[in-house]
Amino acid sequence: MATDAKRQNAGAKVPVALPKGEPAQPAASSVPLDISLQQAIGSKIRVTTTAPNQASVEGIVYTADPLTSLLVLNTSPAPPTNVNSASLVAPAGAYRLIPISQISSFQLLSLPPQPTENPNPVLNAIDVNAVQARLAKNISLEHAAQARLGPKGTTPTDQALFDALSRTHPARWVGNNMLISDTYLIEKPYNAANVRLGEGRHGDLERMRKVVDMERSKVTLKLSKNLIDGKMAADNTSGKGMAAGIKKGG
Repeated sequence: MATDAKRQNAGAKVPVALPKGEPAQPAASSVPLDISLQQAIGSKIRVTTTAPNQASVEGIVYTADPLTSLLVLNTSPAPPTNVNSASLVAPAGAYRLIPISQISSFQLLSLPPQPTENPNPVLNAIDVNAVQARLAKNISLEHAAQARLGPKGTTPTDQALFDALSRTHPARWVGNNMLISDTYLIEKPYNAANVRLGEGRHGDLERMRKVVDMERSKVTLKLSKNLIDGKMAADNTSGKGMAAGIKKGG
């Protein structure tokens, strides 16, 4: 029965009244009612139903469902959000369901509003030179970061000393030696006693030795504190686990 009604609706043709100013369609060009209603999604229409409950209903076409043979109209007096065939969420409003088989005719009152967004937006041009400059800068920063890493075998304390000195002096690695301000060489084990002037260089050697001694003391103290804090955190975690086990066993 439902299949027969669906076939009947699909083949039915009804008069369609167009808005004023639209060219009239000849009778020969009429299309099935359900297809006409689907093409009117988003438009405001006036529907006339058949007797004995003949009535006239106005609203925005939300959908004309071919599976259930139902027309869904948004009869809210306020203009609803734009409706299109791809919409997944129904806009707010009062909805009325009308069986397509009970529609004798419908009049197209107004077309859906045109979207405000440009369907063909202008794409921004890509500044190739700026992109290449950013890429070159990032590569340079990466190389600089790699250059700050000590050679194989560098301890965390030695690396931390180099990082501390590089914050106040130009510093780089030359083999296994730290070169500070292109003047002072610090050899392993990177203590104050291992600071010397580079060949042909002049500088305040005693002052640099004091700087190295001070920075190394600060680095050693900081790393020791971090080690103690980490051990205490591990002990606390272990203690909580043991307490939980004892409580569970008790």
